[in-house]
Amino acid sequence: MPTTPSHIRTRLFKAVRSQYVQTTTLLLSGLLIAGPASAENTDSHVQWECRAEANGAWACGERVMPGRVFPRPPRPEPIEEIPEDDGPQVKLARNLDWVEEEALSDKEQEKKARGCCGAYIEPPRDYPEGDMDPSDAPMRVASETTEVEQENIAHLRGKVQLTQGFRQVRSQNATVDQNARTVDLDGDVQFREPGLLLTGDHAQINMDTKDVTVDNANYLLHESNVRGTADRMNRSGDVFYIDNATYTTCEPGSNAWRLVSSQVDINPETGIAHAKHVRLEVKDIPVLYAPWLRFPIDERRASGLLFPTFTFGDDNGFDFAQPIYLNLAPNYDATITPRYIQERGSMAEIELRHMSKLTNTIVSSAFLPSDDGGDDSDEDPNTLTGKRDHEGDDRWLLSMDHLGGIGKRWETRVDYTRVSDSDYFRDMGNATIEVNSQTHLRQLASTSYRADNWMLSVKGQKYQTINDDANRIHQYKMLPRVDANGNYRFGDFVFDLENQYTWFDHTDDNSLLPVDRQGTTFFEDDQGTFVTGHRLRLDYGVSWDKQWAWGYFKPTFKVRNLTYSLDDPLLNQSDDSPSVTVPTGIIDTGIYLERNTTWLSGYTQTFEPRLYMVHTKYEDQSDLPDFDTSQMTFSYNQLFRDDRFIGGDRIGDTKQISIGLTSRLLEQSSSTEWLRASIGQIFYLDDRYISLDPMLSKSFLKANDPDTLSPTLRDIAADLMRDESALAAEFALRLSENFKLQSDILYDEKEGKFDRGSANLRYNDRNNRIFNLGYRFNRKIPQVIGGQLFDTDIEQADFSTMFPISRNFSLIGRHNYDLTNSRDLETFAGFQYESCCWRFSLVARRWLDRNDYILIPDEDLTEDSGVFFQIQFKGLAGSGSGVDSILEDGIYGYVPPTN
Repeated sequence: MPTTPSHIRTRLFKAVRSQYVQTTTLLLSGLLIAGPASAENTDSHVQWECRAEANGAWACGERVMPGRVFPRPPRPEPIEEIPEDDGPQVKLARNLDWVEEEALSDKEQEKKARGCCGAYIEPPRDYPEGDMDPSDAPMRVASETTEVEQENIAHLRGKVQLTQGFRQVRSQNATVDQNARTVDLDGDVQFREPGLLLTGDHAQINMDTKDVTVDNANYLLHESNVRGTADRMNRSGDVFYIDNATYTTCEPGSNAWRLVSSQVDINPETGIAHAKHVRLEVKDIPVLYAPWLRFPIDERRASGLLFPTFTFGDDNGFDFAQPIYLNLAPNYDATITPRYIQERGSMAEIELRHMSKLTNTIVSSAFLPSDDGGDDSDEDPNTLTGKRDHEGDDRWLLSMDHLGGIGKRWETRVDYTRVSDSDYFRDMGNATIEVNSQTHLRQLASTSYRADNWMLSVKGQKYQTINDDANRIHQYKMLPRVDANGNYRFGDFVFDLENQYTWFDHTDDNSLLPVDRQGTTFFEDDQGTFVTGHRLRLDYGVSWDKQWAWGYFKPTFKVRNLTYSLDDPLLNQSDDSPSVTVPTGIIDTGIYLERNTTWLSGYTQTFEPRLYMVHTKYEDQSDLPDFDTSQMTFSYNQLFRDDRFIGGDRIGDTKQISIGLTSRLLEQSSSTEWLRASIGQIFYLDDRYISLDPMLSKSFLKANDPDTLSPTLRDIAADLMRDESALAAEFALRLSENFKLQSDILYDEKEGKFDRGSANLRYNDRNNRIFNLGYRFNRKIPQVIGGQLFDTDIEQADFSTMFPISRNFSLIGRHNYDLTNSRDLETFAGFQYESCCWRFSLVARRWLDRNDYILIPDEDLTEDSGVFFQIQFKGLAGSGSGVDSILEDGIYGYVPPTN
């Protein structure tokens, strides 16, 4: 018969505390302690026997029976209460552990997913042994009443709470069966383990395994925000088997989307779920059916269908792609994407990825057989063939990106991209302005080794020129280039030893240069074709690098040598093995001054003047080719370089003094830089004569006034003969933690005008609030194309934003405007909706179709337009990265969210 808690037997409680080492098995060891054994051990015993007499009465008496007597089962006895232990306190699960946003602590806010109004928060395990593994922890039991039956069955009734280590169980009633090794739970069942919550009407737990069965179940996986319901859920080992299941990542009370399946298997260890007879419901409306589905429940990869991409544009019409993801092994996978383009045909794309401790490799390819030609309204079919550009052509792409030797002294690198034609990205990619503006695709392979004092490397490199200009000039190929660079430091003395050998070849080495380029370059040989050959460059230097807390002083002496072995001499030259050696002297010095500000407490202001002097002797280099050299764009940082050229074919002559001033405002408590302003200028003590134009020799410059030259030569000559550079300045201001202003400018005092400048105002609070406003201009040297002079100035304004108007809804847009030609470069506008469990983006976009051969002239470029949308069901799959790519390239600071 049942007893009250005030009559709990002392020996039962002590047994529970001392005997239970296994899960529920240990509970029984205490609840079912055997009663005292009978001391009787005779060969016979006496028992009562009754029989009916003739008159119907009973006749009873004792009778001796063979064998020993068996004891009667003990009756339940009162058990004394032990006040010193209150038992386990299993917290009641409310709304599947969902906590509204306003109730979250600062630390818990970090667990809240973007777009969510709350988070699933596990209650703390603040009872003894709450962090222990159940196999190593004792069982703790509490209930309102307890009944022990026949030594092997215990009945617990009323607010039953069981804990063993981190495992927690709660119900209204429980029955523990020692023989069957089970625990049956009834009424408001809750089962908890780290990252898991199960609730239901009835549950059964196996004492010897992890097996759990729950009827009419609700389940929650905290880490992946996955929840659902089931007629029955069974956990066998680490796998959950769910009958008539639902699956979603939406917050409680929302079924914006869910999977409904006859059976789902979820394996948290592998992060993979399998479902049979699956339908995807959006707002309870079925939208998709699959007889079988395999998908990830967390960020780990899993083979299966990704959600497709849909776009619609002027040229291609309807564009549909269905990515198929294959998780081939833990360290490599593949994505195969069949794609249908209404106006071009069917094609396939494939991406292979391999990763190891030492290497990362991505191989991509795409193939479209017999292009239908598209439907570009701005392009007329060929008058002779009646076909559009590339109609009937096979279109393809091949790309490889490899990095090896991660964390090692050696390194391998491959960066290779090749396409079938110059219009591939424009026609196939619906690409951004940045992609459409590419004119050269790099194809590089290299290997290197880094020793304590040396860096050794070998690389081969060439470029694919992707424009349709018949007079285009291809880049030279480096096959190969070998570098051996050493650096030694002895006290304050530093020695630099740079050695470089390169073999240059050219795709058109037997072809004549275009007519408009003949006689105007340093890469034309005496045959009128592209010069090829070998180059050896040696740069040796020694510095005295003396540093103090208040400043530094670093004088340097360099000797640089260029030696060539050419297949033929340059045009109008006779030496096919030219060489030159040039010495350079440098003094670089600066001081650091600082003071506490009087107008802002807690801040330090610095004043950092810098003096940079360079003297490089002039040596005639008119017989040296130009394989890979160009003049650097002037900026504030150019004030402190010893050469104005980048590449290896020229050593710029100069005698100059650069003066730069920088001031910073630093927060003393965090060293955060809130303001930085720099200004500087180069003062030339002599004219310079080394250039990349054969016409501008030293004798020519001395004999001619720059004002009498053509516009192109005039600007180059004037720059070489000027006494000082443009005034260069940079400014950066942190208006707040998230608000920044940056600008740079070049001002030509002689001409009284600004040569180049930019200003950018940026706000990004890392919470989907992004605002960018920019302006830039560049007064460039006019260029002669086909005998005509074209102005190449650039003046552009750029505005982009992602502006949330509610927790879930954001407006997105960009407007990039060409002030020079009064036209739009790119404009897009749309919105993004994001909740706990799904995200939708819609963008309408118009962009410049950069089908200009060499980007000049570009007044008559046409526009393309398209509508792009993307949907992502969080925790299931996404529709691809088409919209995200547009936003990432167009909105500075935008980071695509993870699924």
